[in-house]
Amino acid sequence: MTTTLLGIVLRHDKTGFTFITREHLKTWEFIHYQTDRQQILCRITETEPLTEYPVEFLLDTAIVPADVAEFCGFDPDEFEYYKTRAAVIGYFDENLGEFINPRMNPAAGTVIHRSAAEQLRDINKAQAGGIGSATIGTIAGTDFEVVLSVKDVVSQHLSVIAATGAGKSYTVGVIVEELLMPHNRAPVLIFDPHGEYTALESIANDPRFWDGEYKPKVRIIKPEKIKIRIGDLETSDLISIIDDGTMSDKMKTLFGSACRTLRKDSFRQFTRSELRSTVDAMRDGSNDSSIEGILWRLRKLDGGIFHDHEDVPIVEYLRIGQLTVMDVSGISTGFQQLIAQVILRKIFDARQKTENGAYTSDTPDKYLPYPVFVILEEAHRFAPQGSGGGAGGDGGEGGGRVAKSKPIIKTILSEGRKFGVGICMVSQRPSKLDSDSLSQCMTQITMRIINPADQEQIGRSIESVSRDIVLELPALAKGHAIVSGVGINTPTIVMIRQRYGRDRGASKDAPSIWVRMSAHGRSVGGDVGGGQGAIFPDPDLDIGV
Repeated sequence: MTTTLLGIVLRHDKTGFTFITREHLKTWEFIHYQTDRQQILCRITETEPLTEYPVEFLLDTAIVPADVAEFCGFDPDEFEYYKTRAAVIGYFDENLGEFINPRMNPAAGTVIHRSAAEQLRDINKAQAGGIGSATIGTIAGTDFEVVLSVKDVVSQHLSVIAATGAGKSYTVGVIVEELLMPHNRAPVLIFDPHGEYTALESIANDPRFWDGEYKPKVRIIKPEKIKIRIGDLETSDLISIIDDGTMSDKMKTLFGSACRTLRKDSFRQFTRSELRSTVDAMRDGSNDSSIEGILWRLRKLDGGIFHDHEDVPIVEYLRIGQLTVMDVSGISTGFQQLIAQVILRKIFDARQKTENGAYTSDTPDKYLPYPVFVILEEAHRFAPQGSGGGAGGDGGEGGGRVAKSKPIIKTILSEGRKFGVGICMVSQRPSKLDSDSLSQCMTQITMRIINPADQEQIGRSIESVSRDIVLELPALAKGHAIVSGVGINTPTIVMIRQRYGRDRGASKDAPSIWVRMSAHGRSVGGDVGGGQGAIFPDPDLDIGV
């Protein structure tokens, strides 16, 4: 096996070592050195010229500094060396399945090599194409594939954090594609606040995902199809929906008593009509105004997402080899939180009681005998920092000022591993995301982050993210990410691979769309082509929507 010799170690200290090389290496490139027993993998952290040109050599931009140096009797080669800093990662222990830091740096005079595929293979926990593998891209600047361990990602949760336009949703699409490959066949549910993941339906018809009789299924649940059964709501949920901030303590007490009566008699399932009748039956002559106030507020449960009998068919949404996209676009933030709360609570209940034997094949609507994976796009909406969460104007619309979905999310993040419920938290504003929830995501895909508050939150919340990772975040190119945590053996900068399907999350090229629309005789005012003011593009005119 041959490797490229890069340089010789000059010195070391407690933070790393310095070596001399003629190659201008990038930060985060992998190198290694050989001891008597092991190859020790290292990472470049900093580089600078070994010898600087005198300032006088740089004053005339028309003259090459090396020519000036040679004319003055300097050896031009002196200026072609670099003093490069590196940090030790360690050697890979096959028994432990992780890198072990030797707790010492290479001595002066140690030869440093550039790492090739043979040295990099231990970065991955899984083999590409094998069961439980997710090939998400390549190590930046190389063609070496980076493969995540799906077992670790799903069981110990994942975060995908990036600024707008850095490729966050695109990366999630890559992950979903990998999960639906024949060697994984995962049941995946996405909460989609913007309707951007509906493009993933093309997976079902793509032969690259087929294997024998296996073909993944994609199910898109549109907002109008989302229903919550009244009986599935907790008393606190119902109060948060009907209370506009003026509901008295007496009214809340009466309403709670009515709900307890119904749940005792009906095993928690009841209709809106039964709820009204039970409340009305509590009149005693002294509480008529309170009863009338409750009945008036109960009108908020009429229509919309609430239903007497239809509920969320969790088992149907979480089939093996199926992606279900829950399109909640156009639904208020408060109701989005309520939907997430009900669904996640039912998922956790199904997995917990299936594992404990309480649910069996005799209860097919609750029996869920395999692990599942849930992706929360815009996760800061569902588990916000602090106690808030409802957007302005959502008070009384299912969320108010408290994110109803946050407690069940935190429960799953802390206990889901035991019962096979994995969560992926996706956000562009980690500073608005609950820090405890973020810290529970043990695999991290972190893309370009420029906001200092967001960087601080990442550094504070994610144990495996060190200071050098945080400093690297603003400089990451679009489509590049630092992957760290239990899904991989050491933090790595990855160029995310190309998606198989179309990406609807990409920014629209507004000028190009305007020009194409104009060229096809379309105008909002209706002056072009005698239109009536509405835009009806030709089917063949792709405007990127």
